[in-house]
Amino acid sequence: MKIVFLVLLLLVVVVVGNVLGRHYQRLPLPFFLIGLGLIFSFLPLYHGFQFSPDVFTFAIIAPLMYNEAENVSRYWVGRGIVNIFSLAIVLVIVTVLFVGIILHQLFAFLPLSLALALCAIVTPTDAAAVSAIVPASDEFTIPQIILQNESLFNDASGIVAFDLALATYLSGQFSLGTAVVDFGREFLGGLLVGAILGLAIAQVRLWLIRQRDDTPLILVTIEVAMPFLLYYLATIMGVSGILAVVAAGIIQGVEREKLRLTASRMQLVSANVWEMIDGILSSLVFVLLGISLPLVWQSALQNALITWWQLVLAGGLIYVIKLGLRLIWSRYLVWMHQPSQHRWLDSWLMALSGANGTITLALAFSLPLTINLRGSLIFMAAVVILLSLLVPTVVLPRIVGSEEDKVDDLASWSKRLKLAAITQLEQQVTTSSEAQIVIDALRQQLQQQQGFKKQQQRALFRQADLAERQEMTTLRCQGKITADEQRDYLKFLTYSRFTVDQIWWRNLGLRLWFGLHMGHVSHDIQTAQETFMTSPLVMEQQYWADQFTAKGRSIRPLEKSGYHAAMQQLTAERTVDNRAAVDVVRRYYHERHRQMNLAPADSDIVYELFLQAFHVQYELVQAAFKKGQIPATLAQQLQQEIVFDETGYIQNQQAFLS
Repeated sequence: MKIVFLVLLLLVVVVVGNVLGRHYQRLPLPFFLIGLGLIFSFLPLYHGFQFSPDVFTFAIIAPLMYNEAENVSRYWVGRGIVNIFSLAIVLVIVTVLFVGIILHQLFAFLPLSLALALCAIVTPTDAAAVSAIVPASDEFTIPQIILQNESLFNDASGIVAFDLALATYLSGQFSLGTAVVDFGREFLGGLLVGAILGLAIAQVRLWLIRQRDDTPLILVTIEVAMPFLLYYLATIMGVSGILAVVAAGIIQGVEREKLRLTASRMQLVSANVWEMIDGILSSLVFVLLGISLPLVWQSALQNALITWWQLVLAGGLIYVIKLGLRLIWSRYLVWMHQPSQHRWLDSWLMALSGANGTITLALAFSLPLTINLRGSLIFMAAVVILLSLLVPTVVLPRIVGSEEDKVDDLASWSKRLKLAAITQLEQQVTTSSEAQIVIDALRQQLQQQQGFKKQQQRALFRQADLAERQEMTTLRCQGKITADEQRDYLKFLTYSRFTVDQIWWRNLGLRLWFGLHMGHVSHDIQTAQETFMTSPLVMEQQYWADQFTAKGRSIRPLEKSGYHAAMQQLTAERTVDNRAAVDVVRRYYHERHRQMNLAPADSDIVYELFLQAFHVQYELVQAAFKKGQIPATLAQQLQQEIVFDETGYIQNQQAFLS
């Protein structure tokens, strides 16, 4: 139970860190996660917290590598095989040997084998680690594609180099011939085993699809279990489990591309599931670093011959030398596929974007607990990670521009799509229940994007409520309604105010009152229970309609007059600053008027109008893209939004009719 509670708390930290990262994008997400983890390290539950290295590799590195391999572009891997070999294999070996030897010579406390292991730890690059700083840019498409492909394969090379250096340290022996054979066995053997097992599992999945057993429960479960199974089997065979996972991931990616529109629902669910898994595991690694920092700090300083500034200096030196190597290598030993007008700028982008992230940290934590310098090695790796994130934060936005403008473009065009659909529907008959449902749904999306203050909403409710009360007074003075009708309708408005104020204790009180009253009238506890579970907004309308009917009158003419008075008041109150709040209040009055005065909505007509709204949005995206007003990347993002809206409607059709 304690372990479950600890994991749940970590997931809470992951959520909070990601929320902060979305609202404060100038600082990379890992900094928030590390900071929150550091705060949690002071809780008694997490004192002395350590994660088993074997479990860490199996549970975190393997699924992350599998997902990364599955999503890599096979087209660009084929075109960029020379660059992949250059950056992901040759540069990794050069970096490990060159930086490792320098490190060993300058810092006597670090054995050569551990210096090489440390350099292997920091060779894997994580292009996603600086994604918040480096937005997708048409101008730098080629360097970013090269970075993504390199990121996958140098992870594997770094892990194999790390395993060999670690084995040398633990055994105390090193043989060049043995090292070459072991490297080849682990590297090639892992790829071969992964490819064979990946093809076998891919055939099983295709067979299940042909048998129409392509439900997400079956196929996505198989896919999620694959990296763990592959890693375990490859390790038993004595080859690299990580490379087996990478090879199988590439195979699965190829097979998924062949599916195209086949088993579309499974593919969509799979993408969403892996997005969550990848996000949670990647975030969890940095949270664990923050939690482990106090223990790592204590462990790093246990050796009286090692000072903290030496560790910081060593980490800084690793980063600087590694950055210099990447810059020169990117400039002279990388093929850019097409001529570039800013070759050095491309090289700086590739050098700085070679940030260390999840895999580096995961490898550092996978160091055996028996190594005396484990804390020092993790600390130095953490320094490299922080520098590799901090330096690009300052430099990269000046090279490729800011993400804010592109986010604004997306929000602006998304708003235009909704407004175009609303305008199209409003040009038709808008007094029907069906049209009001669709228009209110679209306006609700706009409200969520724009945001508003609760004080504005409550003030507008008061103004609309006052206008409706004044309308009742006018009708009474004109003799169009009786005193009893006025009194009962004002009671209805008073209870409605309790509901729309959205104060929880008032809503609870209303639920209890309506439940007890309806149970007493019907002499049925089941009715009381159903009434209590129904929204007061619905029950109060039903209750007061019944009250009017029992007295031989109808509430509908009064509600119709009050509705028009409230809507006129809201139109008069509407400004640029409060229009989102006005739309919220209008939606309440539309919903009330629809339920009390209009005919029940026809689900087929609602469906037809939603299709029309989505069609208008698709046409606007198509026209804007055809005219060159928006790039393909923005058009695809807008199209994805519309697809998600359509899916949300299809899965919740009944909610729009209740």
